[in-house]
Amino acid sequence: MPSQKKRLEWSRRAGNDYLGILRHYALNAPPSVVFAAAVAIDAAAVRLTRTLAVYRPGRKNTREYVMRRFPYIIVYRVAANKVRIVRVLHQSRLYFNR
Repeated sequence: MPSQKKRLEWSRRAGNDYLGILRHYALNAPPSVVFAAAVAIDAAAVRLTRTLAVYRPGRKNTREYVMRRFPYIIVYRVAANKVRIVRVLHQSRLYFNR
């Protein structure tokens, strides 16, 4: 039985991560890659609102969705009525002062 869809919310920091990723691709790749990255990240974020606890546990009460085509991890928290994306990080980056 599928879970109930929750509201999606982006932290300011996650929004800045997302824009930085797109800016990076805009400077270093063709427009089709920028578009594909945006679509992939957006689709993954929406997927989190439906499949909450499927992805691996993270640090500090978070969960992590590891993207496949692009090398990013979407770090998020689940609340009663929402999913809050807290970071979108390159898989090689450290976070939460690890």
